[in-house]
Amino acid sequence: MQNKIKGRLKGVSVVDVKRKLDAGEKLFLLDARGADEYEAMRLGIGETLIPLGAVRKRLAELPADKNAEIICFCKISLRGYEAALILEANGWKNVRVMEGGIMAWPYPREK
Repeated sequence: MQNKIKGRLKGVSVVDVKRKLDAGEKLFLLDARGADEYEAMRLGIGETLIPLGAVRKRLAELPADKNAEIICFCKISLRGYEAALILEANGWKNVRVMEGGIMAWPYPREK
């Protein structure tokens, strides 16, 4: 919470993510969980799996436009927050963290 209050965490609610998707907004959704977690449960909304430990090595898979909206998440968004910090440190400017992660997603999931 302190990171959010201090402006370090730029969050977005699951409701806002769903609204953006329904409106056809172009988002890059980065799932920072491990492959086993992804196989067990995923949203199925166009997310890209890049486990937190691989983010630095896979920056080329992110949008080339450093102003593109990127929403990071994981199970509860701790790793999503860490992924967002890595992206911001590498020049992406419009990075947000989906608050509560996949566990807060009240809408249908793929699995």
